[in-house]
Amino acid sequence: MRKFLIIISLAPWLSFGQLYIPSNGLVHIAEGANLEVGGDLDNNGVIQNRGTLSLYGDWVNNANFNGLTGRLQFLGGNNQMVSPPQLTVSELVINQGGEVNFSGSQYIILDRLEFQFGNIKPGENTRFVLEPGARVEGGSNLSYFDGTLIAKGSGIKTFPVGADGLFAPLTLLSVFGLNTEIAANFTRGNPFDPIPGDSLLGVSHRGLWELELLNGATDPTQIEVEFSEDDLSDFRIPNPIRHRVNSPVLAYAINPEGIYRSLGVESINDSDSLTFGTIVSELPLQPSLGQKLYVAVGLAPQVPSEGLYYIPEAFSPQASDSKNQTFKIFGEGISEDGFDLQIYNRYGVIVYSTSSFAEANQNGWNGENQRTGVDEPAGVYYYTVKFQFNTGLPVQQKGAFYLVK
Repeated sequence: MRKFLIIISLAPWLSFGQLYIPSNGLVHIAEGANLEVGGDLDNNGVIQNRGTLSLYGDWVNNANFNGLTGRLQFLGGNNQMVSPPQLTVSELVINQGGEVNFSGSQYIILDRLEFQFGNIKPGENTRFVLEPGARVEGGSNLSYFDGTLIAKGSGIKTFPVGADGLFAPLTLLSVFGLNTEIAANFTRGNPFDPIPGDSLLGVSHRGLWELELLNGATDPTQIEVEFSEDDLSDFRIPNPIRHRVNSPVLAYAINPEGIYRSLGVESINDSDSLTFGTIVSELPLQPSLGQKLYVAVGLAPQVPSEGLYYIPEAFSPQASDSKNQTFKIFGEGISEDGFDLQIYNRYGVIVYSTSSFAEANQNGWNGENQRTGVDEPAGVYYYTVKFQFNTGLPVQQKGAFYLVK
């Protein structure tokens, strides 16, 4: 039987409407050459790609494909199906009008993954892997990876993920470890109402990133995410915290319905502070092997660099909110050294004093005379407070407040 043979080496470009390669066939695309298939590609033989293979239709691959040094492009106007069970390519370019569905078991990118137009949609059990050194280019609301993407190795790891028409890339800025494999995906809309921790005003329910360390180990790494089409003034579960100014931050939880903790914000760029922006976390995150971590955008009180303090104007031991049942000094960046708080009744008698900011902040005055243990009556009380911030800036203040009963 005569062997089916196509060698594209001298001609820089060759086009087929459809291409069927029989079991004894061989297609060799030399470096610098381009094979364009306008319809479906059915490969039952051997494809050796050192140049560029451009596909406009579906790809059925039942045999051998070698693309370790070649470029693979998907250029169709509609959804395309890729059914080879396993595939390794040097470069993969997505520039088509629909979605490229990869339904096999494993696909590996060695050097470059580029998004121009159209999405990648892997199967539920598909491993789609970026090898160490593989770079990611492009990405937009019209072109992203819709599913779980795996990145191997150390360095900066970018996941061009998105869902339902929203591009939401996540970048790990300093992955350093041994045999590291990290998987990431994005869900548009948290299936649960996120619960903010004590330092968060709230956590967005409109987007959720999932991270998992599949293999190896890694040092802690800062995270960068891009968010859009959000509303950080609307939380399903708000956390009332007295504050003057606030800022978007990154938050994480160990399960999507759990309590989210703030990772802070080192920088935020291209943002209106409520609906879009690019955030870099202040604190790093370190996933453990086999552990899933969930990342979302939150809002937190912003502490000025010189520090922040707040002194209430009233309290009641019978208040329904336990936070308002004692008179406390609130603040950030306040030093324990040199702290002094004294509270007087209308006769000038000291009813409470402390030299500990931790005591004044966590416990405070409960309305009893500190010396006699007798409840003080409702009315106006006076205070003097002296302290300094950790920066050395001193504060001295006098004032009055109401004890309500």
